[in-house]
Amino acid sequence: MKFFIFVTVAFLASFIVQEFIPAFEWAYLSRILLVHITFLAIAAAVPFPAMLLYALIGGFTWDARHHIPIYPPEATAGIFIQAELPFGFTIFIFGLTGALIQGVRPLFRKGRWELPVLMIGICTSLGLLLEYLVISFHRGGLDIPVELWWKLLMSGLFSALVSPFLLLLLSRLGARFRYRLRSKNSYRRHNYDGDAI
Repeated sequence: MKFFIFVTVAFLASFIVQEFIPAFEWAYLSRILLVHITFLAIAAAVPFPAMLLYALIGGFTWDARHHIPIYPPEATAGIFIQAELPFGFTIFIFGLTGALIQGVRPLFRKGRWELPVLMIGICTSLGLLLEYLVISFHRGGLDIPVELWWKLLMSGLFSALVSPFLLLLLSRLGARFRYRLRSKNSYRRHNYDGDAI
């Protein structure tokens, strides 16, 4: 229980830290999406129902902060039309990418981080691509410039570089709060002679 409380506080704190992370002009205005990376790292550490709960919390909070309604010039005061990204769409993206990460969760539980780190980078880029496609559909045209592909690539690389630190933090927290992250068959047992059995 303490593990989940601390993870929830850390997840909510990532929203505050995200506000101070700038975009990198040299990387096609890519940025470290700490909220997304934190969610995907948590998705590798918790069971599926808990992942869905974090997707709901994270997606709702993200949309509540970044949802921008469109006010047409001819509209009267207080009337707006549907925004380019519907409110709650981030919940769907978090749920989808979290489900993909759940597929590599057994590897993370066995102490193999290579594929989970790669998948966190891929899922971050996938989420951004889905957002762009929905915006393009809403605008009625699909134009995919080369800069977009570079931005997706750089965002994925940033995510893959940051995610090992978060996965390490979750592993240490799991050990500290006695939350079983590792599966039973990932530990080596020894007999009294010191030989592995």
